[in-house]
Amino acid sequence: MAESVSLQCIHCGAAVDETTKDHVFPASWYPETTPEEIQRWTAPSCGACNNRLGSIEKKVFSRLILCVDPRIAEAAGLSARVMRSLGVGVEGLSEEEAEHRRRQKLGLMAAITSHDPEAGAHTLPGLGSHAGFKDEDLPQIKIPADLLHQVSYKIVRGCEYVLAHRVIEEPFDIQIYFVHDHDLPDDLVRAFRSYAAKDVRVGPGFRVIRVAAHDAPEQVAYKVTLWGTLTFYALILEAQAAVPAKAN
Repeated sequence: MAESVSLQCIHCGAAVDETTKDHVFPASWYPETTPEEIQRWTAPSCGACNNRLGSIEKKVFSRLILCVDPRIAEAAGLSARVMRSLGVGVEGLSEEEAEHRRRQKLGLMAAITSHDPEAGAHTLPGLGSHAGFKDEDLPQIKIPADLLHQVSYKIVRGCEYVLAHRVIEEPFDIQIYFVHDHDLPDDLVRAFRSYAAKDVRVGPGFRVIRVAAHDAPEQVAYKVTLWGTLTFYALILEAQAAVPAKAN
């Protein structure tokens, strides 16, 4: 009789009898312009992690995508998808589902505030002004930093599994940076200047650049761009070598 094969969740690292396919970039985040032949990356996840992160992804997505210019091909159809998820223009819903979506819409509306120029330092890299609009006419949306980082960690773990067939475990750790290019930590600047990069596009919606140190290939840097707009960076290093995150 063949021996059973131990499966591992890329997020919590637990060995499980059965894993689910976790979309590295959530399935609902792909724009309508994504060709059918594009392979939508997946990685193994336990059911608990997949469910937990899936709930977080929905909340983060509804806030992020409303900050992205809906006219660009990289985000085609996504703002309309968010509106439908909130029940806007949707008919035939059950009373329970309609109430659920109404509560989601109220939660999102509570996160939207009028433009505050004093909050400019907290604008995520790539988000902010839109061509043809005055900044003072654009509202602001508050995005919980802890939820945003959880989704970012999940994406990096998935990218590393797909591109390097690796589950990130101790002593290695991930540092996430939502910083503008001129504020990048020196370690990241050196990594992207010194090492050959693997540059991959997952349809029009996502771009992933991965670099690894020649003398320490398990030390890796990532640059991830969502919808041609929002960019974040990541470092995978031994925990004791991790660089303190800088404020953006």
